[in-house]
Amino acid sequence: MKISKAIFVTGLSLLFLMKPVGIVFAQDEESFVRRSVISRQDAILLSVVFPGLGQMNAGQQYKGISLFLAETASLLFSINAHENYQTKQKVYNRDLKIFNNIGLKGSGEYSEALKIYDGLKERSNELDDLNTVRNTALIIAGIVYAYNIIDSVFFSPLINESQRADSGNNKITVSSTMIDRNPGILLSKSF
Repeated sequence: MKISKAIFVTGLSLLFLMKPVGIVFAQDEESFVRRSVISRQDAILLSVVFPGLGQMNAGQQYKGISLFLAETASLLFSINAHENYQTKQKVYNRDLKIFNNIGLKGSGEYSEALKIYDGLKERSNELDDLNTVRNTALIIAGIVYAYNIIDSVFFSPLINESQRADSGNNKITVSSTMIDRNPGILLSKSF
Protein backbone atom coordinates (compact mmCIF):
# COMPACT_ATOMS: atom_id res chain seq x y z
CA MET A 1 0.00 0.00 0.00
CA LYS A 2 2.85 2.38 0.80
CA ILE A 3 4.47 1.67 -2.57
CA SER A 4 1.27 2.50 -4.48
CA LYS A 5 0.92 5.76 -2.55
CA ALA A 6 4.52 6.67 -3.37
CA ILE A 7 4.00 5.89 -7.05
CA PHE A 8 0.80 7.93 -7.13
CA VAL A 9 2.39 10.96 -5.43
CA THR A 10 5.44 10.71 -7.69
CA GLY A 11 3.22 10.58 -10.79
CA LEU A 12 1.27 13.65 -9.75
CA SER A 13 4.49 15.50 -8.96
CA LEU A 14 5.85 14.68 -12.40
CA LEU A 15 2.68 16.00 -14.00
CA PHE A 16 3.15 19.37 -12.36
CA LEU A 17 6.85 19.44 -13.21
CA MET A 18 6.28 18.54 -16.89
CA LYS A 19 4.51 21.82 -17.65
CA PRO A 20 7.69 23.90 -18.12
CA VAL A 21 9.50 21.06 -19.91
CA GLY A 22 6.99 21.07 -22.78
CA ILE A 23 7.93 24.63 -23.62
CA VAL A 24 11.62 23.73 -23.89
CA PHE A 25 10.99 20.99 -26.46
CA ALA A 26 8.89 23.13 -28.79
CA GLN A 27 11.14 25.42 -30.80
CA ASP A 28 8.25 27.40 -32.20
CA GLU A 29 5.06 26.43 -30.41
CA GLU A 30 2.79 27.96 -33.04
CA SER A 31 4.23 25.70 -35.74
CA PHE A 32 3.95 22.54 -33.64
CA VAL A 33 0.60 23.01 -31.93
CA ARG A 34 -2.53 23.58 -33.98
CA ARG A 35 -4.88 25.96 -32.28
CA SER A 36 -8.21 24.38 -32.38
CA VAL A 37 -11.25 26.56 -32.21
CA ILE A 38 -14.25 24.58 -31.11
CA SER A 39 -17.51 25.62 -29.54
CA ARG A 40 -18.27 25.23 -25.87
CA GLN A 41 -20.80 22.49 -26.65
CA ASP A 42 -18.13 20.51 -28.51
CA ALA A 43 -15.73 20.93 -25.59
CA ILE A 44 -18.40 19.68 -23.18
CA LEU A 45 -19.18 16.70 -25.39
CA LEU A 46 -15.51 15.75 -25.68
CA SER A 47 -15.08 16.17 -21.92
CA VAL A 48 -18.01 13.84 -21.31
CA VAL A 49 -16.37 11.20 -23.52
CA PHE A 50 -13.12 11.29 -21.50
CA PRO A 51 -11.69 13.90 -19.13
CA GLY A 52 -9.26 16.34 -20.69
CA LEU A 53 -10.26 15.92 -24.33
CA GLY A 54 -12.47 19.01 -24.36
CA GLN A 55 -9.82 21.13 -22.65
CA MET A 56 -7.10 19.98 -25.07
CA ASN A 57 -9.25 20.78 -28.08
CA ALA A 58 -10.27 24.15 -26.62
CA GLY A 59 -6.63 25.23 -26.44
CA GLN A 60 -5.94 24.42 -22.79
CA GLN A 61 -3.34 21.74 -23.46
CA TYR A 62 -1.73 21.56 -20.02
CA LYS A 63 -5.02 21.38 -18.17
CA GLY A 64 -6.36 18.81 -20.62
CA ILE A 65 -3.28 16.63 -20.45
CA SER A 66 -3.26 16.83 -16.64
CA LEU A 67 -6.92 15.79 -16.43
CA PHE A 68 -6.41 13.02 -18.98
CA LEU A 69 -3.39 11.60 -17.14
CA ALA A 70 -5.03 11.92 -13.71
CA GLU A 71 -8.13 10.06 -14.89
CA THR A 72 -6.07 7.39 -16.64
CA ALA A 73 -3.80 6.88 -13.62
CA SER A 74 -6.69 6.62 -11.16
CA LEU A 75 -8.53 4.15 -13.40
CA LEU A 76 -5.38 2.05 -13.81
CA PHE A 77 -4.81 2.03 -10.03
CA SER A 78 -8.42 0.95 -9.54
CA ILE A 79 -8.19 -1.83 -12.13
CA ASN A 80 -4.88 -3.07 -10.71
CA ALA A 81 -6.24 -3.06 -7.15
CA HIS A 82 -9.38 -4.87 -8.29
CA GLU A 83 -7.36 -7.60 -10.04
CA ASN A 84 -5.15 -8.04 -6.98
CA TYR A 85 -8.24 -8.12 -4.77
CA GLN A 86 -9.84 -10.86 -6.87
CA THR A 87 -6.66 -12.96 -6.81
CA LYS A 88 -6.11 -12.61 -3.07
CA GLN A 89 -9.78 -13.28 -2.39
CA LYS A 90 -9.53 -16.65 -4.16
CA VAL A 91 -6.53 -17.58 -2.01
CA TYR A 92 -8.38 -16.40 1.12
CA ASN A 93 -11.45 -18.47 0.26
CA ARG A 94 -9.28 -21.54 -0.40
CA ASP A 95 -7.51 -21.19 2.95
CA LEU A 96 -10.81 -20.55 4.74
CA LYS A 97 -12.19 -23.75 3.28
CA ILE A 98 -9.12 -25.68 4.49
CA PHE A 99 -9.45 -24.12 7.95
CA ASN A 100 -13.14 -25.01 8.16
CA ASN A 101 -12.41 -28.59 7.06
CA ILE A 102 -9.84 -28.96 9.85
CA GLY A 103 -12.45 -27.79 12.35
CA LEU A 104 -15.16 -30.09 11.01
CA LYS A 105 -13.03 -33.22 10.96
CA GLY A 106 -11.47 -32.55 14.33
CA SER A 107 -8.42 -34.43 13.17
CA GLY A 108 -6.14 -31.50 12.44
CA GLU A 109 -3.31 -30.38 14.62
CA TYR A 110 -3.62 -27.20 16.65
CA SER A 111 -0.36 -25.72 15.29
CA GLU A 112 -1.52 -26.28 11.71
CA ALA A 113 -4.90 -24.67 12.39
CA LEU A 114 -3.23 -21.72 14.15
CA LYS A 115 -0.87 -21.22 11.21
CA ILE A 116 -3.78 -21.18 8.74
CA TYR A 117 -5.75 -18.86 11.03
CA ASP A 118 -2.85 -16.39 11.18
CA GLY A 119 -2.57 -16.53 7.39
CA LEU A 120 -6.30 -15.85 7.11
CA LYS A 121 -6.01 -12.78 9.34
CA GLU A 122 -3.10 -11.48 7.25
CA ARG A 123 -4.95 -12.05 3.97
CA SER A 124 -8.06 -10.41 5.41
CA ASN A 125 -6.03 -7.28 6.20
CA GLU A 126 -4.53 -7.32 2.69
CA LEU A 127 -8.04 -7.60 1.22
CA ASP A 128 -9.19 -4.64 3.30
CA ASP A 129 -6.21 -2.56 2.12
CA LEU A 130 -6.79 -3.47 -1.53
CA ASN A 131 -10.48 -2.66 -1.20
CA THR A 132 -9.56 0.75 0.25
CA VAL A 133 -7.12 1.45 -2.60
CA ARG A 134 -9.67 0.35 -5.18
CA ASN A 135 -12.42 2.52 -3.72
CA THR A 136 -10.12 5.52 -3.24
CA ALA A 137 -8.94 5.31 -6.86
CA LEU A 138 -12.54 5.13 -8.06
CA ILE A 139 -13.48 8.14 -5.93
CA ILE A 140 -10.52 10.10 -7.34
CA ALA A 141 -11.55 9.11 -10.87
CA GLY A 142 -15.09 10.34 -10.13
CA ILE A 143 -13.79 13.62 -8.71
CA VAL A 144 -11.54 14.19 -11.74
CA TYR A 145 -14.46 13.41 -14.06
CA ALA A 146 -16.80 15.78 -12.19
CA TYR A 147 -14.17 18.55 -12.14
CA ASN A 148 -13.61 17.98 -15.85
CA ILE A 149 -17.31 18.48 -16.61
CA ILE A 150 -17.58 21.54 -14.36
CA ASP A 151 -14.46 23.02 -15.95
CA SER A 152 -15.72 22.45 -19.48
CA VAL A 153 -19.16 23.91 -18.69
CA PHE A 154 -18.11 26.96 -16.68
CA PHE A 155 -14.46 27.67 -17.42
CA SER A 156 -13.86 26.72 -21.06
CA PRO A 157 -12.82 29.71 -23.16
CA LEU A 158 -15.56 31.48 -25.05
CA ILE A 159 -15.25 31.51 -28.82
CA ASN A 160 -16.16 34.86 -30.31
CA GLU A 161 -17.34 35.37 -33.86
CA SER A 162 -14.03 36.82 -35.10
CA GLN A 163 -12.18 33.68 -34.02
CA ARG A 164 -14.84 31.52 -35.65
CA ALA A 165 -14.61 33.56 -38.86
CA ASP A 166 -10.83 33.27 -38.86
CA SER A 167 -11.06 29.55 -38.38
CA GLY A 168 -13.65 29.22 -41.15
CA ASN A 169 -11.18 29.93 -43.92
CA ASN A 170 -10.33 26.25 -44.40
CA LYS A 171 -6.97 27.17 -45.90
CA ILE A 172 -4.32 24.66 -46.79
CA THR A 173 -0.81 26.06 -46.54
CA VAL A 174 2.51 24.58 -47.50
CA SER A 175 5.68 26.10 -46.13
CA SER A 176 9.29 25.17 -45.57
CA THR A 177 10.47 24.64 -42.03
CA MET A 178 13.39 23.35 -40.01
CA ILE A 179 12.69 20.22 -37.97
CA ASP A 180 15.54 19.18 -35.68
CA ARG A 181 17.97 21.25 -37.79
CA ASN A 182 16.89 19.44 -40.95
CA PRO A 183 14.91 21.08 -43.75
CA GLY A 184 11.34 19.91 -44.06
CA ILE A 185 7.96 20.76 -45.48
CA LEU A 186 5.06 21.77 -43.27
CA LEU A 187 1.59 21.05 -44.61
CA SER A 188 -1.19 22.61 -42.52
CA LYS A 189 -4.92 23.00 -42.82
CA SER A 190 -6.95 25.59 -40.96
CA PHE A 191 -10.33 24.57 -39.64
